[in-house]
Amino acid sequence: MPGRTVGLKGKLMEASDELFDKWKSQFRKGFLEMCLLELLQVEERSYGLEMMERLRTVGIEVSEGTLYPLLMRMTKDGCIASTWETPDVGHPRKYYSNTERGTALLGAMLQEYDRSEQARVNISAARKDL
Repeated sequence: MPGRTVGLKGKLMEASDELFDKWKSQFRKGFLEMCLLELLQVEERSYGLEMMERLRTVGIEVSEGTLYPLLMRMTKDGCIASTWETPDVGHPRKYYSNTERGTALLGAMLQEYDRSEQARVNISAARKDL
């Protein structure tokens, strides 16, 4: 088909983009869970929309379709707790907070994240020393 051929470089780029998208998806899943636990550690408690806005302000875009199923799973796993509250003005909101299990998990996640980041830095530094 004239005009529809993709050169080898184009095919490699498409394959690389696809691999990167898969990697990014997997990375974001664990990273987002860690960020939510840390956000709740700092804020003590928060509701879904507030968490989405807070994450957005620090550069993490997350949709409702990603956030709420993750919050539901984290609640089921016992990492966070949820309670419904009805303010004097406005609609009821479901507030989330860390449990002891979530706090312990966050500590382990942060240690592993820091260890992994240091390993990556060490690899980069070793390359420069060659």
